[in-house]
Amino acid sequence: MRARTTGQPARMELAQSDAAAYFDWYRIETERAYERPESEVSGNASDGGVRRAAGLGGMREGVRYQFYATSDGHVLFMASEQVFWKRFCEGVGRMDLFEKWPGAKVADHARGNRELQAELRTIFGSRTSAEWIAFAGEHDTTIAPVNTPRTLIDDPQFQHRFNWVGADKLGADQLLIPLFTGDEQPPVPDRAPDPGQHTDEVLREVLGLDDERIAELRSNGAVG
Repeated sequence: MRARTTGQPARMELAQSDAAAYFDWYRIETERAYERPESEVSGNASDGGVRRAAGLGGMREGVRYQFYATSDGHVLFMASEQVFWKRFCEGVGRMDLFEKWPGAKVADHARGNRELQAELRTIFGSRTSAEWIAFAGEHDTTIAPVNTPRTLIDDPQFQHRFNWVGADKLGADQLLIPLFTGDEQPPVPDRAPDPGQHTDEVLREVLGLDDERIAELRSNGAVG
């Protein structure tokens, strides 16, 4: 766009190491923030202001924001807000859990509460992942699927957002880049030519050779 607007060429530079570091921005920025005094950068109020490990490291101790095994897979439970935690407890008929551990209004992961975690492990293990996702929609609480490369293909959001290009076109089933501009669909790539696919075309149209000369080159092993 810049070249089209200004008439001047533009160069883009992207290093793989730079991209890897930028992908890990959360931990890197946290470590940088922790160089400042705790009076300026503290932890969440629900944690008493104690700093968590950088990035997602502090989530390992979480209980109300944590992965749980279901009867056939895993889900991510994200009831760190009190309203979602209450709705969950109401939905499973366990208001005793909410009454005992109501938690803070926001950003409370019930860190280190192993008694509650044991209860939640039993509860989540009693249903399938699909049943828990349906439960979340019914009770307006926060549970997300944990997909694998195999199960992701069947995920409704994945099916809505991603498009496949079949093996009949590219030689293997491939995903299109999920980049959309307005209502436009991502461009569909072409399959790379097979070795020697355009040999005759190049010899004939670029070099001006006739069929006899091309056949002679093939017989001599000059071209494949």
